[in-house]
Amino acid sequence: MKPYKNLSSKNLSLLLLITRLTTVMAIAAIVLSTIGFFSQFFMQTGFGVNQWSVISIAILPSSLTVLFCSGIVASIIAFEESYRKKSEAYISSLN
Repeated sequence: MKPYKNLSSKNLSLLLLITRLTTVMAIAAIVLSTIGFFSQFFMQTGFGVNQWSVISIAILPSSLTVLFCSGIVASIIAFEESYRKKSEAYISSLN
């Protein structure tokens, strides 16, 4: 799974790599948080179950925020790349 696989950038390739990595980590955290939250209904009661559910509930909003922010950064990268291509086309038409 490669998030934003159709997105490429000449100038912001490192930022695109960081965005892809944070997206994968955020999706993994959301999946683990969801599994942890729903697993508490199938386990016996105890300290470990309560602790796991609290951790899963605490991780979910931050994971969603990271996922949202990485989407914003990806859209900025896409805007910059399209602006770069338009600028190159305009400069080449002047010559």
